[in-house]
Amino acid sequence: MDLIKDIILQVAFILFPIFSYHLFWLSKDPSHVLKPNKVIIIFSTVTSSLLCIIWPIEIVDGIFFNLQAIPLFISFVYAGNLAGLLTLLTTFAYLLHSFNIQWFYFLLFILAFSIYSSSMKQNWQKKRFKQKLLSSLLYGLYILVLSLLFFGIVSALNIFHTPIENLVTLSISIIILTFILMIAIYLIEYMRENALLRNELIKAEKLSIVSELAASVAHEVRNPLTVVRGFIQLIGNSSDTNIIQRKEYMDLVISELDRAQSIITDYLSLAGNDYISKEKIHLTNTLKDLTILLTSYANFKAVTFDYIIDDHLYVFGDETKLKQVFINIMKNSIEAVPESGGLVSVKTILKEENIIVKITDNGIGMSKDQIARLGEPYYTLKDTGTGLGLTVTYSIVKNHGGSIRYHSELNKGTCAIVTLPLFKDNLSVAPDQYFDKKETGQLFS
Repeated sequence: MDLIKDIILQVAFILFPIFSYHLFWLSKDPSHVLKPNKVIIIFSTVTSSLLCIIWPIEIVDGIFFNLQAIPLFISFVYAGNLAGLLTLLTTFAYLLHSFNIQWFYFLLFILAFSIYSSSMKQNWQKKRFKQKLLSSLLYGLYILVLSLLFFGIVSALNIFHTPIENLVTLSISIIILTFILMIAIYLIEYMRENALLRNELIKAEKLSIVSELAASVAHEVRNPLTVVRGFIQLIGNSSDTNIIQRKEYMDLVISELDRAQSIITDYLSLAGNDYISKEKIHLTNTLKDLTILLTSYANFKAVTFDYIIDDHLYVFGDETKLKQVFINIMKNSIEAVPESGGLVSVKTILKEENIIVKITDNGIGMSKDQIARLGEPYYTLKDTGTGLGLTVTYSIVKNHGGSIRYHSELNKGTCAIVTLPLFKDNLSVAPDQYFDKKETGQLFS
């Protein structure tokens, strides 16, 4: 039972450098596989080598065995001669404190292992996976032959005698060492291959995003530009066009140019992570200004626009960006309601350390699948548009430390709930004045 425990412990020592390298290097950035970190490799293999020597396996009485040859081999073939020599010198330094004839033999062994490992490193990275496994197998056979040859010579010279059963046990141990080495090489190559694949996948994904973005920009901007070109041609070719018609044409041209500018702005906001200049904002005034601004748009759509906004609401953020957030959500609500009997309301709730802004409509509503996709780039429920408005909106709110949630039922309406942190230091009125326990549980009002 103790033998099995010792073997498991030695295997753990071997796996330590492999998983350490993956944890501290490959998992951070898949591109790291292209530039190996020799410092981590050296530290891991030296530690693994020392642990294997300090806690060896006693296979039979008086005969000890360890897997130190594996980290030694790994350090040479994956990090070069310098890493291998440092691992070897560390082993020498540790063994010198208890120098005796057995340790002398062991030093000769690991020196022979190092010479063979150094010869194996030539073109190691260029070798195929099967060739690396074959090299690992040859390394194990080399250790086996060298061990049997050594014990045969010392027995012939009558230095000391090793029973046949001990040689058989030693041979089995070396075969196990070879098997564990092959598993270690397999794990290393598997992790490297995965890192390479992830690196290529990231590159392919970036190229795909760029291609999709370019195609989408071209498609979205081409439409308004085509309209602009058509009306400019009409203005230039029609000599009998009256002033009223020219003005109508120019208004349409300006409208389409504004739409193209809006599309480009959405894309830039999505791609750039614009700098946010944060300052104290009187959110009450901002929301009231926006509701007054959008009331005319709501009247144009025959929508009743209502709002209940508390006083003395302050947040810390970028006022321009937050205006963009609430304009996007309010416009979506106005456009979602029916042509007659449409109602959009804006209500604020002060709850503990957060300001909750509820924008509710009685429009067509959304399904759960549609709600789950809100905020995805290029996803829109409108016939026209880029689908980037809510993507930008989600990003801005997140950068302000807030969140957006949607509750909706088909043919009943939608409620957008925007939560932002309260700027408490500038409150002149107690929060309890604005906290309404009834309102916190209501979805629609």
